[in-house]
Amino acid sequence: MAYAALSDVNKHLPDDKAQAMDSEITDLSIEADRLVRTRIGSVVDLTTMSLWLDPASTPEIISTISGLLIAAQFYAKLVAEDEADGSAYAQNLYDQAMALLMDIRNGDAIIIGVDGTEVDTDILSGTSFWPNATTQEPFFKVADAWS
Repeated sequence: MAYAALSDVNKHLPDDKAQAMDSEITDLSIEADRLVRTRIGSVVDLTTMSLWLDPASTPEIISTISGLLIAAQFYAKLVAEDEADGSAYAQNLYDQAMALLMDIRNGDAIIIGVDGTEVDTDILSGTSFWPNATTQEPFFKVADAWS
């Protein structure tokens, strides 16, 4: 399972300094996809996410986020010896990805599926919790015992 294609990764890397190859991003892709699933799993139905098997079946914004995360980790590793305190460019890519994930979680960004329809990101509602306003009044209240 990979949410991002190699092109989704390389478009975020500087052409003159770094371009990744498939063999270099396999493990990074697994970690990026895990992070994406973890961050949006509370707002996107897991059944829906299980349909995202490859870049062709994954919504564009998810491929972009995964590509940003992979590019950030790839670039950070690439320049680790040269930049002792970390790469500001890699950190910027990571920050962009995390901001997009937060926008999805907060409802500020929508996910458009590959079929062109909006992916439901409101899987939790008032009826997801019990008791809620639709349940009957309790049969016993603490005030009944100590009044």
